[in-house]
Formats: sequence, structure tokens, C-alpha cells
Amino acid sequence: MEGVISLVGFALWIGVWVLIVRRRKKMGLFAANLVGAIAGFVAFAVFAGVLMPEPSAEQLQARVEAQRLRDEQDAAEKARREVERAEAEKNKDRSDVAAIICGNYVEQSLKAPKSADFPWDKAAGGTRSLGDQKYLVRSYVDAQNSYGAQLRNWYDCTIQYKSGSDADPRSWQLLALKFNPQ
Repeated sequence: MEGVISLVGFALWIGVWVLIVRRRKKMGLFAANLVGAIAGFVAFAVFAGVLMPEPSAEQLQARVEAQRLRDEQDAAEKARREVERAEAEKNKDRSDVAAIICGNYVEQSLKAPKSADFPWDKAAGGTRSLGDQKYLVRSYVDAQNSYGAQLRNWYDCTIQYKSGSDADPRSWQLLALKFNPQ
């Protein structure tokens, strides 16, 4: 029924518009079209407002229920995306950052930290994920010993990411740091 009323109302709108444009007399074509469109819309609104039936209690309840279902689906979808994002963050490979953070710990443990010269990638021997955001970094540092001689020191650094910003050293925990002469 609402569809028929809408079609008749639309036809009324067009009819009023055309009637005003045809009988415009001294009014210009642009002004007649503007007045016709506005008057036709007003006629349509009044016609539809008077004849359009009020929704029944069942229809109102169905609309409320449909909105509730849409809201539940949206909330479930949002929760699913959040779980996926958290899982992706948990499983993110942070091996490059682990090598850099290990370099900081190695530098702190040297006799002459200012003399430290790391390879460009900070993980010359490789980085291996141990699971649960733990990483084993094998690399070397060229640094002065207590006699001032520049020596190459290989090291194994085991580090674990806890939470927070990847680049923040406070987000990481040093589990083991072992120097290996080579």
C-alpha cells in the first residue's frame, strides 16, 4: 500500500510542477521551474502525510528487532576485528627491533661503550625467533678492551618483547647475554 501511495504522490508532485510551468504567465522559465518543484514537493509531502498509514505495533517491533540484530552483528564484527588485530600484533615479527635492542644491552656491558662498532644490520649471525616473542640474536661488536686494543666480540643475546612500543627498550626484557670469543 505504501508503494502505491508513494507512486501517486510522486505523480502529483510532477503534475503540480508541470501545471505551474505551463501557466507561468509573466514568470520566467527558471523561476517557474523553481516554484513548480517546491510546490510539487509540498503537495507530495501533504498527500503522503495524510494518506500514508501509521506503522502497526508489529511493524514497529520488527524495526526495533532488526536494528537490535544489526547492532549485535556490528558489535560481533568489531570484536572479531579487534581479536584479529590483537593476534596479529602478538605474532608480529620483531626480530629486527630485537637486534637493535640487544645492541643497546651489549653496548652497556662493554668496557669502552663509545668505541663500539656494530655491523650495519646489528645481527650479523642472524636472529631466530624462539616463540612467545622471544628472540636469539647472534652478532658481533668491535670494541676496545681494557688495554685499548680493538677486538671483535661475538655475542648471543636472548631477549623477549613484553608490551608497549617496539622501539622502547623498557618494552623488552633481557633474558641472557653471553659473549663468545671467536
